Amino acid sequence: MANLLFSPSGRIGPSAFLKGMGILAIIFAIVIMISYFNFQLGGVLFLLSGVFLIPMFFLIIKRLHDSGKSGWLSILFVFLTMIIAFTLYSVVGNFGAGDATNAMTEAMEELMLSGASFTEIAMASQELTTEYGQAAAKETTPLSAVGAFIGTLLSAFLINLILKQDPHDNQYGQPPLA
Repeated sequence: MANLLFSPSGRIGPSAFLKGMGILAIIFAIVIMISYFNFQLGGVLFLLSGVFLIPMFFLIIKRLHDSGKSGWLSILFVFLTMIIAFTLYSVVGNFGAGDATNAMTEAMEELMLSGASFTEIAMASQELTTEYGQAAAKETTPLSAVGAFIGTLLSAFLINLILKQDPHDNQYGQPPLA
């Protein structure tokens, strides 16, 4: 398991790649769900979850190596994964938006259109987050976690569709065992 997530060397096949991305998807969903129970802790953990981009890079590098391609392309695939996961996180999460989320959004829109300075907007934004944040998180977090989970797995399936396995030895090693 450690070699799967914490080493960029070697090759992994499509099934090991899906297993690794599934583990990361579950971790992302759990981190997101923490906001449901503790809004402040969830926000901090969400920011710290960027650390999990490292194992994602390693998985994608090894999958690229399995298809005979350079690991540098992992930058493109991680970016693609982040776009898909964050888009589904946002879109699916908005289906759960209720009174608190709508009130917070309306207040932010009014503030932005009021011509307030950047400092005033930042301070008011902090106050709105304090006032509505926990309730808004309770409304949107469960669906957002599902969206991020599905988005991460969807990107893994797309990556597997794009990258065909090289059945022969290549410069990155022997083909992985089935």
